[in-house]
Amino acid sequence: MRNKNYLNSAGSSIMSDRTVSIITDYLKLEQKIGGYECMSVKQAEFDLFYERTAQLINAASVDEIAYTDGGSRGWNALINGMDMNLIDSIITLSSEYTTNITTLQLCADKNDKDLHIIPCDLNGDFDIHEIERIANTERCCIAISQATAQGSICNPVRQIGQIAKSTLSIYIVDATQSIGQIPIDVQELQCDALTATGRKWLRGPRGTGFIYVKDGSPFNTCTVDGSSATMQVTKEKISVKLIKTARQFEMWERNYGLMLGLSNAIQEYIDQAVQSVHDSIRSHANAIRAAIVANDHLQLVGKPDSKSGIVGILSRSEAIHNEVVRQFQENDITVNLMYDWACPLFFDKPTSLIRLGVHHDVDTKHLAKVVDVIAGIGQMDLA
Repeated sequence: MRNKNYLNSAGSSIMSDRTVSIITDYLKLEQKIGGYECMSVKQAEFDLFYERTAQLINAASVDEIAYTDGGSRGWNALINGMDMNLIDSIITLSSEYTTNITTLQLCADKNDKDLHIIPCDLNGDFDIHEIERIANTERCCIAISQATAQGSICNPVRQIGQIAKSTLSIYIVDATQSIGQIPIDVQELQCDALTATGRKWLRGPRGTGFIYVKDGSPFNTCTVDGSSATMQVTKEKISVKLIKTARQFEMWERNYGLMLGLSNAIQEYIDQAVQSVHDSIRSHANAIRAAIVANDHLQLVGKPDSKSGIVGILSRSEAIHNEVVRQFQENDITVNLMYDWACPLFFDKPTSLIRLGVHHDVDTKHLAKVVDVIAGIGQMDLA
């Protein structure tokens, strides 16, 4: 039975009983009949993964979907697999997670490209016209997260998609913190590629994820094996050709049981009604955000009314920070601590941030307890 008091879905959610059973049943079948034989028996179920994922994000074809072992792997595959001859620079935001910034900077350095980082304030606001200005003067790749890891910041990915299309820029969206809590339609986003993880809001197993690569987009995998490329051998030469679909980003060897687990988690999310899940998450998180805004001892990261279920809390002093952590722990409220290194361009000084990730079916009594604890923080100081 899933723990409905759990509040760290922004880190890693708790899987459903059925998802766990599907994974363990597959491993037991491997043990009984063998790994390759099990793959053959379960082929139709593997095909369902691509169908479900394409439905989830409204991809035009299952061939635009590839399985990965996580969001970071997908992000790295896309950034390093982009045709760098087509761009002069990369545009991103200062609110990006350290993995994203690191990958972008290394790619820019390696290919002698510029990396433009648009500054964001604590609310996540930035000058979108600066993105448009750069994209109108340079050949660009725009690489941006839909929702950030450190707080209630949701970027205007549809507007950015319109800029990308009008300027013929390559557009990559990181949906690591949005997939499973915010409805996603890649046709509306007009992105060329998207990466996502399974372990967070989708409630899939760790070590899973997927990427979307729009048909015809300028990406080629940097890692190949016999499943991602074909080889023709003649007396004169050896010719290797990548397959033309997103599946070129997959490797033959993977944890097939986890893949089936993610597939089930995606179907459960679809069955629960994507918009309904989003509405509940937003309502729950907004209640917590309102309590933070009302407490002068605390500061919210992001906006009070946000599409995201992620709540980032900054404290006005170290003593208040320690009180929040202590009160949360004593009341069985999940505490996830983040530090400035996680978003090094967003925080301009050493920072400790408390993060909550509120899923749609959190127990309402527990949610009320969270709000009450936040309201009481620092009250002894005011007496």
